[in-house]
Amino acid sequence: MSKHGIVAITGAGQGLGLAMAVEFARRGYPVLALNQFEEHHEEVEKATAGLTGKVECRVLDVTKPGDFVFPDNLEVLINNAGIRLKNYPIEMIDMDEWRRYVEVNFLGVVDMTRRAIPVMKKLNYGVICNINSASSTMPYPFLGPYRATKGAVGQFSETLRSEVHQFGIRVMEILPGGIATGLTSSSMGNKKTEAANLPDYAELADNLLKYFKSRKMNYIPAEEAAKVIADAIEEKPGKFRYGTDESSNKAIESWRTGGGDPLMIDFINKITPKSE
Repeated sequence: MSKHGIVAITGAGQGLGLAMAVEFARRGYPVLALNQFEEHHEEVEKATAGLTGKVECRVLDVTKPGDFVFPDNLEVLINNAGIRLKNYPIEMIDMDEWRRYVEVNFLGVVDMTRRAIPVMKKLNYGVICNINSASSTMPYPFLGPYRATKGAVGQFSETLRSEVHQFGIRVMEILPGGIATGLTSSSMGNKKTEAANLPDYAELADNLLKYFKSRKMNYIPAEEAAKVIADAIEEKPGKFRYGTDESSNKAIESWRTGGGDPLMIDFINKITPKSE
């Protein structure tokens, strides 16, 4: 990575996205902070004021990107924008909500990635980093649409990796563990889910909370997670999947040895066209 190429971050107006914008600007990278709402610009500008890297804010809804194009010097795309709504069982979630998850968490990633690839191909370099979730590693209840769309992102990322490796584009995933953001207080590790109010699911919801309490979930600051992610993006050669703390890294390793790298690397090396 050079300190001249743009680092573009979707969902950069708050939480982990904002922390990553600050961290990359602190390291001297020019940052393109893509925010769904214009009112987020002030927070980004305030948080990055005086840092080495120049930060530009633009309004972007990943579900309605219109004629948005990435700058010619895009080197890193971090697909961070996503939603996690109320935690209900699958049978209670209406189809409009399912579609909303798919539009934001999955198709938003697909669309941004499609727009980034041609730019990175011209540079013969780039990093596409998809923010996934450590919930992918366990069959947690009441996260149906969230885990389904994050699972889709994981499969998409693996296929993308095999396609664009030949162009010098690195694809990677971050599967964060517990991060202290505005959503932390309402997370399943801290309180009973909305499903606890449903007689058929109340006991399951209670047992789920006991499970998380027994594990003594550790929520790291978003700033700390952002440093881990920036280090991972800068790492050469880098892995495909990273956690943000010891717990999430262990979860990835127990789920797939090496995060799936040994199998994928062997396959990609077999099919990638060899340069003359």
